[in-house]
Amino acid sequence: MLPDRGQRGKSTMRLLSVFLAAMILAFAVSAAAEDMNGFGDFTWGSDLEAIQDSDSNLVEGMMGAMPGVKAFKRNDEDLDFGGITADAITYIFYKGRFTSVNIDFRGIDNFETLLAYCKKRFGPPTGSAILRLEQYASFDSPKTGAMLLYQLSQQTSNYGRLYLYSKKYMK
Repeated sequence: MLPDRGQRGKSTMRLLSVFLAAMILAFAVSAAAEDMNGFGDFTWGSDLEAIQDSDSNLVEGMMGAMPGVKAFKRNDEDLDFGGITADAITYIFYKGRFTSVNIDFRGIDNFETLLAYCKKRFGPPTGSAILRLEQYASFDSPKTGAMLLYQLSQQTSNYGRLYLYSKKYMK
């Protein structure tokens, strides 16, 4: 037995309402998850000369013995980012191109603040794990990837890093 016209009309309206609500939600998420194209004054792929022209210092051994990698810290860096005050921000160049940035911090509150920032900026995590005394979350967008790590090594010492990287120039 088929439902009467009134029932079909109500079902259609209900489906239309659900569809519109889903579209509004999808639009809101995509608008909130705007892609990054670099960090600070530098776009991904900027030449090494761009940071050398700023007030910065080369950081020796930052990435270990990796050929073609140079790391810099800016002397005039504003350490406020994503709702926290970072301990340090380091710009990484690979083969003369700006490819990534490390944002170092301490404290679980700062980790949670940056986790909320990344969710708002990139959308939901694409991966996450809690292993022993480490928490990890990764995020993805067309131009930028993000990895957020927090380690609790002792009760009085902890460490975190937000690693933002160019998906194009890391290849």
